[in-house]
Amino acid sequence: MLQGYAVRDLQLAMTKENPMKLSLFNMVAGIGAALIASSGAAVAEYPEKEVTITVGFGPGGGVDTITRAAADALSTALGQSLVVENQPGAGGGLALTALMSKPADGYNLAAAITTTVSFDPHTSDLAYNIDNFDYIGAFGVFPEAIVALPAKGWKDFSDVIAAAKESDSGLTYASTTSLDRVVMAAIAEQEGVMLKPVPTKGGAEAVAQTLGGHVDFAYSSGTYYAQAKAGELAVMAGLGTNPIPGFEDVPTLTSLGYDMSSVNMVIYAAPAGLPDDVKAKLVEAFEAAAKSDKVLEVLAGRNMGSYILTGDAFDEQIRAQSAQFKAAMK
Repeated sequence: MLQGYAVRDLQLAMTKENPMKLSLFNMVAGIGAALIASSGAAVAEYPEKEVTITVGFGPGGGVDTITRAAADALSTALGQSLVVENQPGAGGGLALTALMSKPADGYNLAAAITTTVSFDPHTSDLAYNIDNFDYIGAFGVFPEAIVALPAKGWKDFSDVIAAAKESDSGLTYASTTSLDRVVMAAIAEQEGVMLKPVPTKGGAEAVAQTLGGHVDFAYSSGTYYAQAKAGELAVMAGLGTNPIPGFEDVPTLTSLGYDMSSVNMVIYAAPAGLPDDVKAKLVEAFEAAAKSDKVLEVLAGRNMGSYILTGDAFDEQIRAQSAQFKAAMK
């Protein structure tokens, strides 16, 4: 109140002394008030509006289902609405390419899978690479595995390699992606054996080819799971760094001595260059969402466990996997 009187007295004095001084005073005061108002707006905390996640796969698939299961928990953690959109194409690559043109302000994220970033840029000339994004969080692990008929009598993948060494023509396997061909080629070179891919149109056909005895084994991202649980297929090795849920006694490729793994998760990324405080809030929100009952239920239903990576730990793992794939393709 006293300060208000002081300003009024100064204005009166200026009026008597020089009206022009009063005009200048009022102008400066107005600018000061505007600066104070604008500075108040600048410190508003993220997020101030809805956040959009663009899923790089079609509705109803694993990535879409998990993302929509997490939406309510993410919205609650952030205190803002969360919008989920779909932009399928190029195994999640189309959504990531579009994400690069968005501002790095935390209001636009994309959902894909780990290999969309860690593997695909090494196989073709894509518009993006691993450095174009900030990595927020990743949910679950696809239960990728090598499977064969129980009638083969193989206990694990070491027996598969032993059989390949004994065969002059090597072994055949049902292949679904370029990723499995890179992994198998690296192992074949290391062991000095022939592992010949038989291309299929997807996981269901790969399982059918194996069940029908048309190939010696298959590389599957998870379609095998029901048949393995029923005893119709035997799991030879897991492709991740941790055992497959439900098949904890089965070794992983890394535990068998191969410097090769595929920890394929549902991932969430933002354009590179997020402010530290914005990234921290997003990471915290995804950590909370990963523990929600709805997300855990969906992950369990897809045999993906409850594994989660966020922030720096996630960034470190996806870069390590990218370097591993790059080395394997030389």
